[in-house]
Amino acid sequence: MENFFRKFFRYSFEFVLAGFVGWLYEVAVVWIMYGYVYNRGMLHMPIVPIYAVGAFILLLIFGRKKQNPLFVFIVSTVVTTVFELGASYLLDFIFGRHFWTYEDWYFSILDRASLISSVIFGLFALLYLFAVHPLSGKLSEKLPKWVCIGFSVTASAAIAVDAAVSFIEWR
Repeated sequence: MENFFRKFFRYSFEFVLAGFVGWLYEVAVVWIMYGYVYNRGMLHMPIVPIYAVGAFILLLIFGRKKQNPLFVFIVSTVVTTVFELGASYLLDFIFGRHFWTYEDWYFSILDRASLISSVIFGLFALLYLFAVHPLSGKLSEKLPKWVCIGFSVTASAAIAVDAAVSFIEWR
């Protein structure tokens, strides 16, 4: 059971961190391109879940094996591009609206992805797989069990409630 709580913490922590970094990236892009700050994403919290889901997909693909960083970068760039395209169509179908567009970007792919953002996502993948994931493993081993449980339950509940409320509002 101890191991379960540590893994639950690890992936809860990674979900929150990846979603928050995604939110920061989204807000920074709007600020750089258009000169204003805009709260990006579907949730009220500063978390964009698609970044966390993308990170977990990459973790499933690459697993625990040591990989060549160039190979990881190339595959991650392709995978995240395909994921972003698929997610954009799925969200359009579910909610009946676009949540993002790349129509103003160079190298736009169907206005739903961009070669520029794909390269950035490839760099994020390197950071996640070679730094964040190993660090979260060490952190989960060092923190007291009650901290792991408290963070995991609180973060999961907050995100679940926010997602439910946001889903209702977007529908």
